Amino acid sequence: MSSFTSNNSPAPSVIAKQLARLRGQLTRWLTIHGAGRWLAIVLAIVVADVFIDRVFQMDLAQRSIMLTVMVCAAVWFLFTKVLRPLMFNTSDDALVAKVEQRVGGDSQQILSTLQLARESDLARTGTSKTLVDATIADGIEKAKSLDFSQALDHRQHRKDVGLLTGGAIVAALLAIGILATSFLGTWFSRNVLLSSRQWPQPTYLEIAGAEDGSMVLPLGAKHKQIVTITEDSAVTDVNVNLEVEGVSGNRTIYPMASTGKFDGRERVFEINVTNEFRFRASTSNGMQTEWVDVTYVEPPAVVDLQVVAKSPAYTGLEPAILSGGGPYAVLEGSQIEISATYNKPLTSASLMAAGETFAIDLSAEQSAPLVFSVPADPTKGESIKPLAGGEYELKLVDESGLANIRRSRFSITIKEDMSPKLRADLLGISGLVTTRAILPMSFQAADDYGLNQTWFHCRWREPEDLEDAPEKTKTVYFDGLPSERPVTEFKDAAVLDLEPLALPQGTSLRVTMNVEDSKPETPNQGVSKEFLLRVVSDEELRSDLLRREIEQRKSFEQIYQAQLELMSAVQVVGASEMVEGIDPNKFHRALETKLIELIRDQKGIGTSVDRIANRFEEFLVEVKNNRLDEAENALAPDQRIETRFDEKIIRPIRSMDQNMISVANRNMDNCRRLASDALALDTAVDQTVEIQQQILEEMQLILGAMNTSENFQEIINEMLNVKASSKSISSGIKQLKSKQTIDTEEDAEGIFDD
Repeated sequence: MSSFTSNNSPAPSVIAKQLARLRGQLTRWLTIHGAGRWLAIVLAIVVADVFIDRVFQMDLAQRSIMLTVMVCAAVWFLFTKVLRPLMFNTSDDALVAKVEQRVGGDSQQILSTLQLARESDLARTGTSKTLVDATIADGIEKAKSLDFSQALDHRQHRKDVGLLTGGAIVAALLAIGILATSFLGTWFSRNVLLSSRQWPQPTYLEIAGAEDGSMVLPLGAKHKQIVTITEDSAVTDVNVNLEVEGVSGNRTIYPMASTGKFDGRERVFEINVTNEFRFRASTSNGMQTEWVDVTYVEPPAVVDLQVVAKSPAYTGLEPAILSGGGPYAVLEGSQIEISATYNKPLTSASLMAAGETFAIDLSAEQSAPLVFSVPADPTKGESIKPLAGGEYELKLVDESGLANIRRSRFSITIKEDMSPKLRADLLGISGLVTTRAILPMSFQAADDYGLNQTWFHCRWREPEDLEDAPEKTKTVYFDGLPSERPVTEFKDAAVLDLEPLALPQGTSLRVTMNVEDSKPETPNQGVSKEFLLRVVSDEELRSDLLRREIEQRKSFEQIYQAQLELMSAVQVVGASEMVEGIDPNKFHRALETKLIELIRDQKGIGTSVDRIANRFEEFLVEVKNNRLDEAENALAPDQRIETRFDEKIIRPIRSMDQNMISVANRNMDNCRRLASDALALDTAVDQTVEIQQQILEEMQLILGAMNTSENFQEIINEMLNVKASSKSISSGIKQLKSKQTIDTEEDAEGIFDD
């Protein structure tokens, strides 16, 4: 209908009522007209959306766009088709004119009545009041005779009602179909609720870890994305690909590998998270999932890690910074202090220490580094076990529950505090010792961190002990280390006196020297080699020493004989003459070769006599260490063993070696150099023979001293044996006098002992 502009003054009541009914009816008809068309358009859009999504299987973004378009289109058409027509303001004059045009014969009588009824000053216009009243009355009568609703298009209204009713029926069926059918239900879920529900298809894929089409991954991670073909899939033997789209829009398709799980339905592909991206899974039979948007977050990480090793206090070592990832060799009993600076606030932190996991206190400022010790400080209530070897790794968790990707770890090997090293040697002691012997022992001890104590450890089994009886032991401590500590290396000598042990003759004695380090609670011990000694009587040891002395004298006699033969060989060389027909060079080379051999023999003689001097020095020391010289000096003070050995044998041998044999070596070497000059060679040979003759004479004197010493020693041994026998007899006589009779063999024991 057209709109007219007129005065809206009150109309006669009959006309006003007719117009009011017409306006109400017109509003209802316009609403039905617009609603029917709007509903038809919406249903058409829905059908189009169902068709598009079913055919093209839109992803979430596309479906979101389509839903937005549908809502906007529905709102637009609701406004244009329903609301906007109702917003027009149609005047009374326009309505009356339209009514008279459609049902009143177009006389405009009612319109005139309506307009004249508004005039309040007829005199001003010059119009007759009688005529106006008559016109108004005629118009009212005509209005009474007309049905204003006949001016409306009833045929079109019936079409509009049918369109609206049909649309409502279709909409109701659509609602029932959404609730009752899988097809429409899937469409509604996918395109209205925007869920990830899929259209019926032979293969269904399920993306692990995706929530509402999105996923958050730590930056820098190697993410293993798993896609599973669900059990309700009709076709499971298909290839699965992962389609990845980067921020630039480039797409790459990667074939996924089977993990072998769930009857081969599980697939996996590793993605490096370096930026934001999205991905979806698809199959070789055309099925695909929704896009999954991946955003990244910076994972917690250790920015700086410092490990300081604090050695036990007894070592005296300063704390050491351990660099790199190890393995670090850390002394047993040490403590390591770990300082870790991290990149973001944390909710929890833990340390995996040698196979165990321990929580770390985060009560300090979040900006401050994590500082903690292993083993834990007991004063802080911490309970980490003592330092152990293995791998150590820090685990961090940030406020979003994300753990660190970059591993912060190091490994430790526990280095034991090695036992002290100890080397010891007996000085002037053979395998036989007397009951009153002293055992001088030189030793060298060393430890990495400090020595603390030294001692002798003795164990023995007495002759009358049974074989299964326990050994007797004795520990003899001695102050063998300097008072200033720490002592890491020391060299000295110590003496073990056997007399306080009261060892009977025939005892097998085992002696070691021991040293311990400064390690508290459980110090390490170093042990020397074991020295096995047999405790004998003075007489037995003297006899053994005499036997060894005789052996050395016989060896010296052999050396004397060798020196005599050497002098003869030198004389033969001096008397050698070159025979005609022999090459002079060959003769002189042979002569020189012979002299070199003789020089080697002369040096060997010097070495041998020096060895014998060493042996006699050892005899002398052994005699003193076993205190055998005390009884001998008491019997023959003018024939002390020092005089017999040192002055008569050892010193002469040393002097002969240094002053004669060395000269003979030089003279023989001079003979070698003069081998090609016969005259000079004769002179050199004479000089060599002369000094060798002196050596032989000195050897004869030394042999004489050795024989004299042996004879004297035999006499001394006999005298001491007699003295010991006399003492035994005297003791027996005293026993006899005190007891008067000897009844048993035991009573006579010791009276006639040799």
